[in-house]
Amino acid sequence: MGLLGSLQIDNSEESDMGKYECVAENSVGTEHTKPTPLYVKVRRVPPTFSRPPEPVYEVMLGANLTLTCVAVGSPMPVVKWRKGVDQDLTPENDVPVGRNVLELTDIRVSTNYTCIAQSSLGVIEATSLVKVQSLPAAPTDVTISEVTATQVRLEWSYKGPEDLQYYAFSEISGIITMFYVVRTLSPYTEYEFYVIAVNNIGRGPPSLPATTITGETEMESAPRNIEVKPLSSSTMLITWEPPETPNGQVTGYKVYYTTNPNQPEASWDSQMETNDMTTISELTPHAIYTIRVQAFTSMGAGPLSNPVQVKAQQGVPSQPSNFRATDVGETAVTLQWSRPTHSGENIVHYELYWNDTYANEQHHQRIPNTETYTLSSLYPDTLYYFWLSARSQRGEGATTPPIPVRTKQYVPGAPPRNVTVEATSPTTINVSWLPPPVERSNGAIVYYKVFFVEVGRSDSEATVTTLNSTSIVLDELKRWTEYKIWVLAGTSVGDGPRSYPYTVRTHEDGMYCTIC
Repeated sequence: MGLLGSLQIDNSEESDMGKYECVAENSVGTEHTKPTPLYVKVRRVPPTFSRPPEPVYEVMLGANLTLTCVAVGSPMPVVKWRKGVDQDLTPENDVPVGRNVLELTDIRVSTNYTCIAQSSLGVIEATSLVKVQSLPAAPTDVTISEVTATQVRLEWSYKGPEDLQYYAFSEISGIITMFYVVRTLSPYTEYEFYVIAVNNIGRGPPSLPATTITGETEMESAPRNIEVKPLSSSTMLITWEPPETPNGQVTGYKVYYTTNPNQPEASWDSQMETNDMTTISELTPHAIYTIRVQAFTSMGAGPLSNPVQVKAQQGVPSQPSNFRATDVGETAVTLQWSRPTHSGENIVHYELYWNDTYANEQHHQRIPNTETYTLSSLYPDTLYYFWLSARSQRGEGATTPPIPVRTKQYVPGAPPRNVTVEATSPTTINVSWLPPPVERSNGAIVYYKVFFVEVGRSDSEATVTTLNSTSIVLDELKRWTEYKIWVLAGTSVGDGPRSYPYTVRTHEDGMYCTIC
């Protein structure tokens, strides 16, 4: 009787693969079947990242960050982290399978972190740069070249990260190159330059400063604060301050003096000085001298100072300074000045002189020992010249240079005269007039205004036309419509009174003529 045998393999594994034989054995002997091969199909997938880390993580200085790396495969790979080139971060006795999370705290330095997935079928890696965002470093090697009177060229180096947005100076930003030409500088001026690198975080520290002095150019200003003190009736001491903008190194001064200031400066007496003072002697006693000072640089002579007058006499005051008009009205002017710098304590009063271009008269008035005075009863819209001197017990000093002052205008005191209005067609009206009387114009008439509005409407709805002639044609009007019209004159101060309003009606169609 035969027997039936079978073999069942559960949860087959790769080790179950091979050749199998069935063996029958009894007392007579042993019999083998032909070998039957068994193949076990194994799913073999090399490791791959299903969630690799990002290529770059940007963090602020001192921040924390979590890096996650997930890999799959068959067999499942182990996953570990490496810092930099060779610093393993995952313990060999505790390597996770498939997923590894790296916690970073208080990050201070930009570093590469590499996730490694490994199985029997291979090893793969993914590297992330953890980049610390911080202010850029200071540029270095700031150099200055191509220096002129008004510009310089700056160049510098930068050895920090390349993620800059631009470079900046204290007053200039948006520079994307490592050189820049700074323009519109002041001549012969010492400048200190420094460069700042800027990124998306902000402005970094400044570079070390680089200093230079711009080149010289022609002088723009004259010596200042000229003061003259008579030492005797034939000798005087002159002092001054350097020009405010010499645009170069002052190498000397030339002092001009004369008793006849109407002559050209080339014919005045003069002497050269290297300091800011000089003494002039052999003067004519009691004569009034005019003094001017000129500075020199390597570029040549600068402008002359304003003239200063002084009387060659001891004890008389010097010229009042800073003489000016501080308030100007239609019929009054307020004048102000500073006391003379020499013998000012001995002043008993001031002598004020003026003339006008209206009556062509010269006036003189003695005023108290003060530093401001209001002169009234002047003509409006008139050019006056004022000058001032101080007087002591020993005599009158030199006067200030005349200053021009024009009084203000009034608005016209009367409206235009002889206003004529005439309808000349269904849509036009001619308007003409004469200027206000001269004696009531209060200055030059610089414009006229013509107002017109339909009768029955408010004056505030009037159309206004400004012109500088004495006639106008109003056009594009309504047919057979009454209009109210008036005119005014104006000076530079404003509008004068308006004329009497005139009423006129435009013509009907086909019922008008120029001369009827």
